[in-house]
Amino acid sequence: MKYLLLFFCIVYFKTAVIIGQNIDPLFSARVDTSKSEIREISKLFKCYLNSRPDSAYQNPNWNQLDYDKYLRQEDNKLDLSGNFIFFGLNAQQFFDYYKPFVLQIDSIESNLYEIKTLYATEQPEREVIAITMHHARRDQSGDFKLENYRNYYTRNWKRVQHEFIEYVLAPGIEFNKDEANKAVSFCKYVANKFDIQILPFTYYVTSNTNELGRLFNFDYWLFGITGLSSLDLREVYTTYQNLNFPHEFVHILFPLRSKGFAPKMVNEGLATWLGGPAFNQTFEEALENVRADLIKFNNVTFERIRNQEIRNSYDSNILYVTGAVLCKLAYEKGGKNAIMQLWNSDDSNLNKTMESIFNKPYDKIGADIMNILKQAGK
Repeated sequence: MKYLLLFFCIVYFKTAVIIGQNIDPLFSARVDTSKSEIREISKLFKCYLNSRPDSAYQNPNWNQLDYDKYLRQEDNKLDLSGNFIFFGLNAQQFFDYYKPFVLQIDSIESNLYEIKTLYATEQPEREVIAITMHHARRDQSGDFKLENYRNYYTRNWKRVQHEFIEYVLAPGIEFNKDEANKAVSFCKYVANKFDIQILPFTYYVTSNTNELGRLFNFDYWLFGITGLSSLDLREVYTTYQNLNFPHEFVHILFPLRSKGFAPKMVNEGLATWLGGPAFNQTFEEALENVRADLIKFNNVTFERIRNQEIRNSYDSNILYVTGAVLCKLAYEKGGKNAIMQLWNSDDSNLNKTMESIFNKPYDKIGADIMNILKQAGK
């Protein structure tokens, strides 16, 4: 079966690259393959699932117009949902656990079809992690190619350019110039504080996590994200209908590293110290809440928080606020240079970086941070 599928995809798409995969999705009775276009698209989607969708490359099953926009960095995938569902897993591992079940392939316009796919474990658990939506559009050569749902979904959303921020507003959300001015002022404050050049970015403003999910090809997602940013794409996203989101702005303002990310404690700690851990909450407010949270745990240490052995069930505030205290102390010790040292570190050398900044042993630095956390609110 694997070799038959490999042969078909190479013949059908001419240059498709498929190595060692045999993903055979199921199709619901609603997918009427007696219709030639739906049959063609079902084969396209099957080939796509077998063409390393977890990898960042110019996939021949995909609309070439998306290449320049979504392949800006080496880790970016053409399929916006792929940056979530393949995080930490390769395609074969993901599809072995979450079986793809194509619910529908429906025409929505001439030469444009919507593909909706359920990813769930088999019985008895039946855990659904996602329902994705992709579009298939016929190109100039007459072949159908896949593309991100966002292209169609946001076609009528209002766009407002305000200095270096392009706001993209979901239906029902109004542009508020006062809030936009606050956003610009905050960004300029951070840029001046750390001598950062502000690069233009796009800010998608939505009303809820479902609306946000559709920007990443999800009709349903288990992740339930309320705010995030993409340095690669220069984009910020929110579900709070807010035009000013300091935490996410910090993420988009700090420079893109040549490879990888800063340690999570630093990355999120910096955004929490300057912009609060979430929308409409300050660092100081969160610091008091974390002190109350830590009372619930035994043997609380800086290292166990860093490794996320100590964490709340439904948020990451303990890690974020601990990282914020680290960043605040580093800035008080060494100014912007100390912050950039932390930013350019990684998990393997963060210990030594901290020791260099504070000129004391790592465990003593951790103890100092814990003392601040335990004294918060007193």
